[in-house]
Amino acid sequence: MPESGTDVASRFLGPENVEQAREYLERLDPELHRYIMDFVYGEVYAGDVLDAKTRALCTVAMLGCLDEQLQLGVYVRVARRQGASEDEIREVLRQVAVYAGFPHAWNALATMAHALQDRSQPGSGEEPGG
Repeated sequence: MPESGTDVASRFLGPENVEQAREYLERLDPELHRYIMDFVYGEVYAGDVLDAKTRALCTVAMLGCLDEQLQLGVYVRVARRQGASEDEIREVLRQVAVYAGFPHAWNALATMAHALQDRSQPGSGEEPGG
């Protein structure tokens, strides 16, 4: 039986963060929440061609290129949860400079540093996201 989108999201974000994201997105827009759980996690992230670490690093690169700092902070921590080292994340974000420009890479590296620093603080949680 295939994993539900919620189960896949729990593997990536952590079960404690899935509930926080669910509450946030349900208030924001229940249909968007359904799309994210059913399609993003239930279909795309559930795929078995890419391993979870590679998928998370790809997401970090794309969010860095798009300059989406809130989601990037979440996915930097997701990449760490999936086994990516800080050096691997930095290297991916250096690639952002080549394809999206130095300002995007600079922003992304600052977001990474903040996300990893916050993660080391007691009681730090993740922003709602997906």
